[in-house]
Amino acid sequence: MEGKAFRKGLSVAAIVLIAIAAVLLSLSRVNVLLYGREVAIFSVPFVAAAALPLLTVLIVLMRYFNNTDTIEEMMGTIAVRYAVFGWCFIFLIKLASALLSAFCYDFYNRNYTSVYLIMNSVNVCIIGTCVLALCLRKIPAVKIEKRPMKLKQLFLLIMMMYGITQVGSMMGLPIDTILSAPAAINTSTEEALKSFQSNLLLSSDSVVRIICVGILPAIFEELLFRKFLIDRTIRHGEFVSCAMSGIMFGLWHGNFQQFFFAFFVGVLFAFVYIRTGNIIYTMILHASMNLVTSTITLELVGKLFKEMGLDLGSGSINTDIDYDAMMSSILPLILLLLLWIIILSGFNIAGFVLFIVKRKNFKLVAREGEPPRKVILHTMTHSVTMWVFFAFALLLFVYSYAPDIVAAFLK
Repeated sequence: MEGKAFRKGLSVAAIVLIAIAAVLLSLSRVNVLLYGREVAIFSVPFVAAAALPLLTVLIVLMRYFNNTDTIEEMMGTIAVRYAVFGWCFIFLIKLASALLSAFCYDFYNRNYTSVYLIMNSVNVCIIGTCVLALCLRKIPAVKIEKRPMKLKQLFLLIMMMYGITQVGSMMGLPIDTILSAPAAINTSTEEALKSFQSNLLLSSDSVVRIICVGILPAIFEELLFRKFLIDRTIRHGEFVSCAMSGIMFGLWHGNFQQFFFAFFVGVLFAFVYIRTGNIIYTMILHASMNLVTSTITLELVGKLFKEMGLDLGSGSINTDIDYDAMMSSILPLILLLLLWIIILSGFNIAGFVLFIVKRKNFKLVAREGEPPRKVILHTMTHSVTMWVFFAFALLLFVYSYAPDIVAAFLK
């Protein structure tokens, strides 16, 4: 009982430190928005004042969470280790960004999106994956039997994935728009362009974008949120594995624009991995989704903006452009982009209809002695240690919206 109370106390302490870190990181971002990236270095000591004690608490917590015999113990064991991964994901990238802003400001400012994408990939795909694999090494894993999948089945899954992705995007868009509205209203045209280019990755190098957005996340996020996670949770049933994979994957995207569709595809990918035992299939699904947005769509939009005189690399607008020549050059691009959107929309609609028709094929099999699903969800949402991971995810949500809103009102 004393050990349980101690673990609960440490979990609460971790959540409090995460909340403090969220405030400090948000204030740091506000300063960057108001005064430029070169001031980011001044926030490092304050953020470290919360980050270092937090890492210490998480390491101590790991020593007290090593049991996976019950669902509650398993959730705590998994959550605290993914929280350590979260710590690396958040604080190492912010530290690297602050150091580059302080000592390589001109270079970093000119190549911000590409450099940030590379740093993010290194942080997640190399550091984060290695750290999580190390943290999970002593947690027993179950080897899932491998079953082949036909090419036709894979193609149908890709269609259904696009369908539920579109529905999830439509669910998250209104919330994201409302939370982003205060910043958009108080933003100048030039600032809006810079924000637009940063958010849509339009100013990044095409090769960097394809590798860092299209390919690498499809490989390593599937290892992180499917293979590593499901291999260690499947012993308690398919439902808990799919639920944890979907919820944790969705929350980790850190914004409402992506949360719902990431949750939906996270559950779908978890189901596919459980049924096939082969992570390659979910990597292919994931890559097909990422590559469409990071290649065809963005290349068309980027080409259109370039013809309109918008320099997405610097965020500047060419005011000397010949508008007659511009209109003749962008018309084919607009028609091509509209055609692509129509094709993609038709594919999405067909995929969602197909998913509704085939939904009975996605039935989870309950294991003997598995608790009711309501009990599993109640355990997940009421576990204090599970909330250590949720707190990290909520930090990302706060960081996505709060700084822009605060900076907009302070301008």
